[in-house]
Amino acid sequence: MAMSGFNNIEAIPESGPAASGAAKRKSARKGAAPAPKPASKKAAEEILFKDEPNPYRQPVAPYIWIDYPQASERLKSPEYAVRIGAGGVQALDICIDKGPWISCRPTSGYWWYDWSGIAPGKHTLVARMRTPDGRRYRTPVRTCEYR
Repeated sequence: MAMSGFNNIEAIPESGPAASGAAKRKSARKGAAPAPKPASKKAAEEILFKDEPNPYRQPVAPYIWIDYPQASERLKSPEYAVRIGAGGVQALDICIDKGPWISCRPTSGYWWYDWSGIAPGKHTLVARMRTPDGRRYRTPVRTCEYR
């Protein structure tokens, strides 16, 4: 029996001025057939990857998840090496506390971000990746706390 890939994903609609403009144009053409989506729209759509790693099954690309810090982990130092598992990836970024997207580095079969100067309190992390064919995936929000 062949192993199936992950299927616990959902498309996240594009947001922002471009998306709202498209919605206005669509509502203005009531009764008209929907216009075909431009090719660039597919590349801009992010897919939320919800599956967790399974130690009993080899993951099938594309996949992405934040390994460490674990959910609700209490960090013990203001420096932390964030580890992200990903497959079928061309580029990978991380966003901390809704800040800018920061590039991660690949090594030893994982992607890493050396997080330093962590302020006391709760923090949120989201990772996103781009595949060689232009598809984008992201992780659910991961929370942790430093005291």
